[in-house]
Amino acid sequence: MERVLVSRQPIYSAEMAVLGYELLFRDSEVDYASFSDGDQATAEVILNTFMDIGLQEVVGQQLAFINFGRNLIMGNYCESLPSERVVLELLESVEADDGLLKRLTQLKSAGYRIALDDFVCTDPFYPLLESVHFVKLDIIACDEGMIERSVAALKKFPVQLIAEKVETREQFQLCQALGFDYFQGYLFCRPQLVSAGRLPVNRLATLRLITKLNNPEIKMRELEDTLSQDLSLSYKLLRYTNSAVCGLNHEVESIRHAAVMVGLERMRIWASLILFSGMEDKPRDVIVTGAIRARMCEKLAESLKINHPERFFLVGLFSVLDAVCDRPLEEIVTTLSLAPNIVEGLLRHQGQLGSILRCVLAYEQRNWPEAQDCAQLNLEAITRIYQEAVAWSVRNLSALSPGKSTSKTVA
Repeated sequence: MERVLVSRQPIYSAEMAVLGYELLFRDSEVDYASFSDGDQATAEVILNTFMDIGLQEVVGQQLAFINFGRNLIMGNYCESLPSERVVLELLESVEADDGLLKRLTQLKSAGYRIALDDFVCTDPFYPLLESVHFVKLDIIACDEGMIERSVAALKKFPVQLIAEKVETREQFQLCQALGFDYFQGYLFCRPQLVSAGRLPVNRLATLRLITKLNNPEIKMRELEDTLSQDLSLSYKLLRYTNSAVCGLNHEVESIRHAAVMVGLERMRIWASLILFSGMEDKPRDVIVTGAIRARMCEKLAESLKINHPERFFLVGLFSVLDAVCDRPLEEIVTTLSLAPNIVEGLLRHQGQLGSILRCVLAYEQRNWPEAQDCAQLNLEAITRIYQEAVAWSVRNLSALSPGKSTSKTVA
């Protein structure tokens, strides 16, 4: 069984009560992380915490501070996490534009707490302060005068201040005197590793689950049966439910109970996470193509006001299964109990589903007349939908395809 790791570093009040833990990516027992993609590192942290180790085991009753780059914030992935248990820690590299400000306001209204990491007191960042709850200042990177000026500026906003990278008693005393609310650093505690075993994922069982979740006439008994047939899926669902939904106040009594508590929309995100997290062995281009096709099919169906556009998402997503599973598409489809119209659309490109998929495939091949004929839409509309699908995949695939590489080192 593969071992999964998360590192945590506590954040203390002046009275040494623990507010929460910042969760850090680790891929080995050493006390630093090596990665090239921050979004993928964050996705790995979330998967390990919520689906393999368990939120309770990692942070107990305290908050989990999790780093988020722009792509993850702008995508719909935040909503799959429990607002009462996590703090979305926005990295200093994000650009404070209108789109980001709108998204932060939306998340704040939904009950999420937001922290700004390594805050720099410059004009472009001030608009962010209306939407955040915590601001973290890197004490090592600032001299005493810069810290004093930053604190004075931040006191004008309803935010709580966290001094991070506090390494000496003198730094701690200075930050206390200046009015910081919380403290984090080696003076108090170095990051600590938490680990657990990861059950291998059955890719075919996950595909069957996604099929069920995208059926508009899904019955809870069918969903329960699908989950119960695979130990890994059942285990991950229960872990996710306890971590992300139930918190500390409920116990899950059955697979059915867990599925009801999570809800279909969260389960779709959850199942996609599991499926794509197991695809490190597949070329990323295949996964990107599947995501773009899925979203484009769905949005084309919506533009044409066709009922149940989620079926079109499924056809687009499954159109790359032969490359993902290294098996003929027809062979895979026979194992998934798909509706006949989905099979016809997927294998023979027939019916409404098949026409939309043919449109997408024609557009990929730059066959503009064929694309317009299949969808009965003009090229401008199809292009707009394609561009939206690409943007959607960029926002979401970092969360749905965590990987491991080793070109950036951080503490």
